[in-house]
Amino acid sequence: MSKLKNIDIEDYWSIINYNYDQIQFAEVKATAVISIYSLIFGLGYTLDILDEENIYAFSPDFSGVVHSVLLIISFIFITASVRRCVMCILPRFNFSVEKSPLFFGDISKYKNFDIFFESLEEVLNDEVTYRKHLTQSVYATANIASVKFQNVTKGLKHLLKSIFFIIMFFISLYAL
Repeated sequence: MSKLKNIDIEDYWSIINYNYDQIQFAEVKATAVISIYSLIFGLGYTLDILDEENIYAFSPDFSGVVHSVLLIISFIFITASVRRCVMCILPRFNFSVEKSPLFFGDISKYKNFDIFFESLEEVLNDEVTYRKHLTQSVYATANIASVKFQNVTKGLKHLLKSIFFIIMFFISLYAL
């Protein structure tokens, strides 16, 4: 294995911090999507309360079927979007790395402080081992960020589709 003397340890930490920033950004986007749905449901509830003409009373004719289909499609996309956003906030990961005293997820795997301290000292005092553990942390945080962004991207796409069908629903209420 070749030694890379021109790569500073701080470069690893910069990448790890960048990955953490991306993780936080994905979670903020997922929370924003959920907040948008809260606003939509709040608006829908308010319109329902103000609805004196009972415009939401669906009849069994063609227009009632169209309204029902549009609502069902909207709720399917809403459910898919919220599910993806929750998966972004509370993900499950399918990758494995060696136990490392540098990775926050592994701290609980140490039986007590003394064992953790010895392990951390061993890693920090051997540059090759330290770089390996830092690379492992880069890998883990990059995977976490990637999974979160995949979920929030799909959630945003479902949000746009659901808004389209909600708009189509409201247009159909007044057009049919």
